[in-house]
Amino acid sequence: MNAWNFIGVAAWIILVVYLIFIVINIRQRHLKMIVVHGQHHSGRTILIDLVEVVVFLAALYGLVYAAWLRPTNFTNSAEATVSYKYQPLVLQTDDKHSYYVEVRSGSGKNSLMHYTYWVENAKVEVNSNDATVSDGSGILNLQASHFPWHAKKLASMDRQTDKAFVATITARYKGNFLNGLGLRAGKTGDRFSLIRVPSDDFSTIVPLNDGE
Repeated sequence: MNAWNFIGVAAWIILVVYLIFIVINIRQRHLKMIVVHGQHHSGRTILIDLVEVVVFLAALYGLVYAAWLRPTNFTNSAEATVSYKYQPLVLQTDDKHSYYVEVRSGSGKNSLMHYTYWVENAKVEVNSNDATVSDGSGILNLQASHFPWHAKKLASMDRQTDKAFVATITARYKGNFLNGLGLRAGKTGDRFSLIRVPSDDFSTIVPLNDGE
């Protein structure tokens, strides 16, 4: 494990210890209020309880956000190191036509699209959360345009492969305090693939009821 992640481990341990502390503290405070002062309700006691619980919830939210809710920022060089991989697509053929990518949709109104493409010595399957197919005159479609691509390299691959390649961008979290707090340091944060084909004629649609 990356050494920076021990910050997050320590933070979670401290949070658990603090939870145990406030449970014991609240119990003792209420017992004292009843036994010593003969009261069942006290505004001051309730206020202290609320403050301790709010502090705990705020710390819990902060750790959860740092670990799971914080989105990956591909453009923040202080947060992550971005790398690129470019591979030519391998043409597939069947009885009807030739294609570079196989498209299968899930069921339901908001279902994911599932893409299968082939590169040298490998078959790759991704979904529409992590990839997009670009078959227009421009290399980038709307979904891919949200990522910091190298335009010159994409244009070069477009020429070299006759518009048949896959470009993958990967963000790996750097070792720093915030990434360590979220137990992310040294880990892959996000990955997205741009699947480039000459036109939609080079994509084959698999019917929904077609078995795997």
